[in-house]
Amino acid sequence: MFFRRLLCTGLVLCSLSFSLQAKVYTVPMLSEANGLLLSQPERALSLTEKYLSQRRLSKPQDPARVHINEESDHTIRTPLNTVNALQIQAKALSILHRSEQAISVVKKAEQIASDNGLIYPLYESRLLLAEFYWENLRNSATALKMLDSIEKESRKAPSLKLTKQLQVLKYRALMLRANIESNIGADEKAEKLYIKAKGYLVALDDQDELINYQLKLGQHYLKHHHYDMALDRLLSGYWLAVETDDQGQIAQANYYLAELFDERKVYDKALDHATQAGEFFERYKRSQQLAKTLTLIASIYEQQGRYNLALVHYFNALDQENQLQHEVRSARLRLNIARVYLHLYNYTKAEQYIVQARNLAQQSGNEKIVAESQILQGQLELAENKLDNAVTSLQAGLISASRIGAIKLQLMGESILSEAFEKQNDYYNALLSQRRYEQLYASKQESIAKSNVEVFKQQQKMMERSLKLEEMEREQFESEKALYKQQKVSMVLIGLLAVMLLLLLRRQHISKQLKEQLSQLRVDYYTHPRSGLRNLRMLNARLANSLQQSSANFEQWHLGEIINEPLSDRLRFALFEATFLKRIYLEQGYKQGLDAEKAFGSYLKEQVLEPARIYHFSDAMFLYIEPNARLSCDPKQLADSLQQLVDNYTLKNNLNNSIQVGMAEYPFLPRAYTAINDQELIDILLMAVNAGLNMNDTDPGSHWVHLCAIDAAPAASFVCGDIRRSCIEGIDKGLVKVRSSSKAEIIWNNDHSTDTKVS
Repeated sequence: MFFRRLLCTGLVLCSLSFSLQAKVYTVPMLSEANGLLLSQPERALSLTEKYLSQRRLSKPQDPARVHINEESDHTIRTPLNTVNALQIQAKALSILHRSEQAISVVKKAEQIASDNGLIYPLYESRLLLAEFYWENLRNSATALKMLDSIEKESRKAPSLKLTKQLQVLKYRALMLRANIESNIGADEKAEKLYIKAKGYLVALDDQDELINYQLKLGQHYLKHHHYDMALDRLLSGYWLAVETDDQGQIAQANYYLAELFDERKVYDKALDHATQAGEFFERYKRSQQLAKTLTLIASIYEQQGRYNLALVHYFNALDQENQLQHEVRSARLRLNIARVYLHLYNYTKAEQYIVQARNLAQQSGNEKIVAESQILQGQLELAENKLDNAVTSLQAGLISASRIGAIKLQLMGESILSEAFEKQNDYYNALLSQRRYEQLYASKQESIAKSNVEVFKQQQKMMERSLKLEEMEREQFESEKALYKQQKVSMVLIGLLAVMLLLLLRRQHISKQLKEQLSQLRVDYYTHPRSGLRNLRMLNARLANSLQQSSANFEQWHLGEIINEPLSDRLRFALFEATFLKRIYLEQGYKQGLDAEKAFGSYLKEQVLEPARIYHFSDAMFLYIEPNARLSCDPKQLADSLQQLVDNYTLKNNLNNSIQVGMAEYPFLPRAYTAINDQELIDILLMAVNAGLNMNDTDPGSHWVHLCAIDAAPAASFVCGDIRRSCIEGIDKGLVKVRSSSKAEIIWNNDHSTDTKVS
């Protein structure tokens, strides 16, 4: 019978464990306290007390804020976290068997939740209070009444309608009600409640709770001796726990399986499961569960006749219970120790522990242990041949056992009493005792037969389920075959996609290489090798017709062409020669000349900004282009700008700063935009620079020459095919205006006279 008591204790702890798993705490201290409840309840109690004492309760103005479960300010605690802390504190007190304090604390949590409008925590606290009334005080009537009240009020709570919180609440209430009905003997009603609770469990989709549910239902079947069904549920819970690697649940499952195998007399399996459970409880210092497990192991050894091992484990369990200060379980263990000493014929020790057990049981008011101690006392006195005392003790024990309905104790007592009467030669009373024993045994067998009927029905259901499972396995096999074929097709498609992806990657790689080569070609063709400036290398290139258009597009993209949009652009052109570059090569050498030309190119690249452009035309000559919105702009300004640009570089390097500048504007002919192309315009600029060089011979220094056709100049004057000769003729006729930095007359080259053909 003591196994049933241990099973009840297990149900209590599992009921608590559910409420622990169902919540996530945002405050680390509360989360830690919650995790320590089963292993170190004293530490959990200390943490919650510290949390409640160190922080003050907040008073939010907005009622909606009371539901926030975050605390950025570590000096305050929200009402919700206050309720959570009080609930954890109450659970710790309950585990420590301080029932009155636990009930007081949870009532305080209920009041705070009610004052702050926390609907779910309110019903959660009430449910916890119902658990305490049942688990600690064994007041089933009050607990069931509270559950009825919670169920009725939760239906009216608007904030809980159609929410997961309501499902959790209903599930927990149903499980608690089922536990109560199972413990008070309402087997069928409890089973219906468990089945109803499973419907909510499916909706919650919580693997931990599924394991917990299987273990509770297994305990229920074990309590009512439906061993096959208990084995099915407990094994299901065990393997689910193994699958999720939940060591705590595995230990609980091992303990209940050990109890099951112990009752079915399969001692080797019982001992194996109990040992595994005990190792876990010892490792994590769960004293209460460890004491139960040690007691179970000792009971198995006792039934195997290994009394010394049984004594060792009973004493170890007694040490744990003494630390927990649980009088009832301590009394039970002393009674077990006395029974083992009786088997070992150590009557003095046996009587000593029987007396201790009876005194503890009387102090705690446990009639069952008192009755069992009296029967065991009678058995001891019978062994010592104290027949009168034995009969008296046995009759007193039988009266107590009959009063509390302990059939197993009555059977044991009547059997021993019959033997005592027989030794007294009182055969009549011995026969009466034997008949009472047979009547009790027949009643028990009838109960077992009813249970076997139920077991048979359950086995029939299990067989039907097994047949359905076989059909499902066959269908699964067919599905797996179809899936395998589909996987093969998928693998082929994936392979093809992989090949295509590799081809695309290779194509992208080749494209990248070609782009890099193209970029390098652009550098080679459009960058002057010495100065690093853009040049006009492709301007006079002779390309095939098929490449002319692409070349033009390429050149336009890279250079923006010399003239972008002939019908709308107005540009100013200046071709200047930096004399110092030639002198450096002649005076300082080739390497120094290269370095100077490179440095000058970098300098110009930094100084000339968009939209102006500059090109390295040839050797020491550079072409400068800029937009010209005002055609009447004085060319001297541009010449001075270029002179200043060169001066800034030459003066700090102690170089000759003289330059010769030839300038023109586009359109060169105001009335005919397209009469002169870019090559012809450069020829005009070369002409102007040459004139500046001629002036330098007579007047050393910087000079500039600007050529500009008058507004009335006809385009026909420039179509002879030689732009230089046309310009000289235009100058002679007054169609081209010449301005320069010198007032001396400019003498143009003779090879461009009107009567000389330019070769």
